[in-house]
Amino acid sequence: MKKQISENLDRVSKISLSEKQSARTTFKLSESSINALDWLIKTNNLKPKELFDLMYSNENLIDFAIEAARKNEKSKSIKQTRKTFVISTRVKRMLNKLSKEHELSRDLIFENLILLFKLLLEKHTEEEKQKEKKAHAIISDFLTKTEAVEQQLEELLDDDSPILERFGLIVVVVMNLASAIESKLSNEVPIDPDDMSQS
Repeated sequence: MKKQISENLDRVSKISLSEKQSARTTFKLSESSINALDWLIKTNNLKPKELFDLMYSNENLIDFAIEAARKNEKSKSIKQTRKTFVISTRVKRMLNKLSKEHELSRDLIFENLILLFKLLLEKHTEEEKQKEKKAHAIISDFLTKTEAVEQQLEELLDDDSPILERFGLIVVVVMNLASAIESKLSNEVPIDPDDMSQS
């Protein structure tokens, strides 16, 4: 997902300079959408403006947000807080256009887009976590096999054999990878693909 986010940001960065100009605008948002927005900014290490550009680059997400906004239009009794953000003129123009076309308030579209984007990222994160758990099991199984192979090599070769040394390095790299996956699963520490010593 991080790669997808990066690719989308690259695509957004190619938009003309006039479309990327900043504009200040105020929205009335519920506490849940403000919390979701804080989570999205923190989790993806993005500035609000970058995050809004990213959200508005996904047409399917916009369609779902409009659909959700239609269904949630009745829930105006929820307490809302005014928040001012810096957004690109492109996003502001799109938001105004969507609001007019669908006869829905900008606030409602914006709020539903935030909540749906968070839901989408949480779903992806959970799917990724399940895959990483399976990957950890496969690597742990492989590690058990490398230990058996190392024992066979130790019985076959002299202690100073370069084969043993090189194979020992392989075992350490696999052990470090297994530990790095455990750290990612338990503490959300990102795995560095270039750091073979990370554990």
